[in-house]
Amino acid sequence: MKQTRKKKRDLRFKLYLIILVPLLAMGGLIMWTTIHSSENASLMTKQHDNQQLAVNTASLLGQESELIKTLSSTASEEGNEYKSLRDELVKVRLQSGALYVYMYNKTSDGWFYTVDGADWDDPEYSPYGTEMEFNPQIQERLLSGEVVTTGIVDDPTWGQLLSSFSPIKDSQGAVIGYLGIDISAEAVNQVSATSVNNAFRTVIPIFVVVLILSLIMMLFVVRGILRQVRDIKSSLEQVADGNLKVVSTHITNDQLGEISELINVMVAQLTNILLGIQQGSNTLQLSSKNIAATAQTNQRQTEELSRAIEEIAIGSMKQAEETEHSVQHSENLGKIMDEVGSYVHQFTNTSEQLSAVQVQVTREHEVLLEKGRENAKRVEHQQEISRSLTTQSELASSISGQIHNILKQTQILSLNASIEAARAGEAGKGFAVVAGEMGQLAQQSEQSIQEIDAILGSFVQEIHRMGSHFEANMVAVKEQENQIADCLQAFKQVSRLSAEVHELAQKLQSRTTNMHSIRQEVEQHLSYIASATEETSAMAEQVTASAVEQQRSAEELSNISGQLAGLAGDLKSYSDQFQIETHKSDPS
Repeated sequence: MKQTRKKKRDLRFKLYLIILVPLLAMGGLIMWTTIHSSENASLMTKQHDNQQLAVNTASLLGQESELIKTLSSTASEEGNEYKSLRDELVKVRLQSGALYVYMYNKTSDGWFYTVDGADWDDPEYSPYGTEMEFNPQIQERLLSGEVVTTGIVDDPTWGQLLSSFSPIKDSQGAVIGYLGIDISAEAVNQVSATSVNNAFRTVIPIFVVVLILSLIMMLFVVRGILRQVRDIKSSLEQVADGNLKVVSTHITNDQLGEISELINVMVAQLTNILLGIQQGSNTLQLSSKNIAATAQTNQRQTEELSRAIEEIAIGSMKQAEETEHSVQHSENLGKIMDEVGSYVHQFTNTSEQLSAVQVQVTREHEVLLEKGRENAKRVEHQQEISRSLTTQSELASSISGQIHNILKQTQILSLNASIEAARAGEAGKGFAVVAGEMGQLAQQSEQSIQEIDAILGSFVQEIHRMGSHFEANMVAVKEQENQIADCLQAFKQVSRLSAEVHELAQKLQSRTTNMHSIRQEVEQHLSYIASATEETSAMAEQVTASAVEQQRSAEELSNISGQLAGLAGDLKSYSDQFQIETHKSDPS
């Protein structure tokens, strides 16, 4: 098992495998390509031959266009035309070796057979008028006048075959029918087998020669590669055993040769490194002695530094206590300032509320003043109406006096009429009645006028009384307007004082804010001083601890110096195990 595993992992076997596998794969690909190309060439050849046969046969049949036209008109298999055309198709089938030769045509009802080129004694031939079907694409191409050749297809009756279809044209170029020729796929396979055999007779010897030449070149190249690999392996084994005097030979001019040169460079660099280690071990021994002396000096200096740091720590602690007292005073001052600030804030709020109340009262007094002015205007308008009524009443009194005079004259006229009617006797009775009625009407009118005069008198008195009330109201409105104006003036003074108070409160508040910021800065500085003092104290403690640690490190450094001396001796002993080629210029 071990030997078999080594053979599987051997470099020679892998190189042979890398070269042989592509060659064999290429040979298989060539064989497959040859077979595929031969089959395609055979198929194309048979398609071309069958198509050419169909074209030539259709051309010969076109010369017998009268027979075809007569057959189409009679549509009978008993006529000489049918027999002659069938003999022609049988002759073509036998001479060409075709599987099936036939004529067909197309009508409005579809495609149908006209002449079947089967043997006369074949009972399975297609009689005249038998329907037929084939690919619609072939139909379109035939109807457009093309010659169509199909590929190999599977027919349920005849098996695999290929067909050629050609239109039959008369001397004027008119299509009078169609011709179909079917060839069995076995003929194509026979031609393909012959072509493949001929190709293999040429390709296989060439491939064998190429394979042999490739194997010879492979053996030559692999031999050189393996020689270079064996030399590299031998050199690395000697280096692993501690022999740095080895020199790797450059055999091949490739990457393996470069690896051989890199091995020589690596060996040279290892040699220099080991020489440097040997020299460094001597230096390391001297340095370890100096380190031990320096450690003792550092230990003494560390003790003195520890004492100085302890004194600094004590002073920083005192400073920290004083800083804490200052911070407490600053906090007390801040509380007082916060209290003053709250008073100032309350004072500011009160001033703002007073200003708001003043604005509201001013608005209400302005509204009252406007309403008083409107009332004064109404009173003035009512006074004008009262004066107009007084004038109209006086005018009515004057008219009443005129009417009273008219009534007196009417009474006198009625009395005179009565007197004249009495003088007239019987003739004046009617006139006397009218005069009496006029007298009574005058008396009634006089009573009504007296009543109107009484009413107008009382109305005039009431108007005068109302006018006096209006004058009193007007005086009261004027006095109220003056009082409201005085109140507005007083409130303006209050508003000015409120604004001054608000401005003063804002100044106090800004001063308080500034004092707060100054206090915060002072507290920050005090905090910084306190934190700095604490940090100084902490740093002093850390430095003290560091001094102690440094003292401990100095002791460890003394121990390390002794260990370095031992390590330098060990390094020298290890480097002496390698076989190094030394030059005369190198120190021994």
